[in-house]
Amino acid sequence: MKTFEEMEKFIQLGYRSFLISGGLNSDGEIPYSKAVLDKLLFLKEKYDLQYNFHIGFPNRLAAELQGVADVISFDFFSDREIMKKIYGLYREPMDQINVLTSTQISAIPHITIGVDCGKITHELESLHILSEYFSVIVLNVFIPTLGTQYASCLPPKLDDVRRVFEYAKGRFKVVTLGCMQPRGVYRLHLQNELRELADVIVKPVKGCQESFEGCCAFLLKQISQGVFSNVR
Repeated sequence: MKTFEEMEKFIQLGYRSFLISGGLNSDGEIPYSKAVLDKLLFLKEKYDLQYNFHIGFPNRLAAELQGVADVISFDFFSDREIMKKIYGLYREPMDQINVLTSTQISAIPHITIGVDCGKITHELESLHILSEYFSVIVLNVFIPTLGTQYASCLPPKLDDVRRVFEYAKGRFKVVTLGCMQPRGVYRLHLQNELRELADVIVKPVKGCQESFEGCCAFLLKQISQGVFSNVR
């Protein structure tokens, strides 16, 4: 997370795409103020930048995002109780879908496998619902985080992760292993396990034949628009 001043230093180093995120307010939204969006638009137009916006779980999208956001990344829960347990929020699954399909901004769905203390809960049903509306999916993997209620949990079993990827593989044009992956030996084994199932692997341990710099959401937007035909 960088300030605008630090962001401009990265721009001077040649960076041309940024992830715009932040903490959620009590309504489950990331409160992007007009002043922040105006500053981002100024930098975007001055330096020809691209932005991937995290949006939280809004009941509607701010009209001001149009023209600023190039792509939107969102997390999806088909189970209201699991979402309440994790975020303290209630959202109807179709309300999330309706918000994201009502915008002209490309929206990329994300699911965190094992988000409930490493257990598989809503993931398969979420994939089933999302596949009716989206052709690409990002699958992250739960990381136990210090200072949270799940700090003592373990990441999901590799067999469980593989099962979710196998289910997704038959329903989406492109299945991506996202940037949220436990580190160390787990990550190595995870990527080895998914090498034939994931069309895109973010932060590959062993390198890759073709590379892309920037948030995977930018790549998936281009794939959805037919810019890339071969992503392996």
